[in-house]
Amino acid sequence: PDSGLHMPYKNIEGAILNVWRPARWANWMFEAGPYDTTTNNITFGLGGFQGARGNNQGGDWFIENVFEEFDYPNEFFYDRAAKKMYFYHNATGAPPADGEYVIPQIKTLFNL
Repeated sequence: PDSGLHMPYKNIEGAILNVWRPARWANWMFEAGPYDTTTNNITFGLGGFQGARGNNQGGDWFIENVFEEFDYPNEFFYDRAAKKMYFYHNATGAPPADGEYVIPQIKTLFNL
């Protein structure tokens, strides 16, 4: 069956694996660990602490921050090594020539 994934991936550095908990009421997030391109096996890295309850079984999952999965309108991908931002334009035709993209540079604006 088609998994919907676009493997093999060229580079998964910085990728995040999101795994739904059983019954889909929350999910866990893991850093992607080592990746074997011959078997398409991704090892789970650090993470899985969300939800405050343990469980050894997960459900559906998805991966984010890999270029090969950058395939849907309004998605973006940042190539950290090349320092280049990609944006999937959501309209017919090319983006407007006078279009502007604003990328926040500050992590926290204010704390209360």
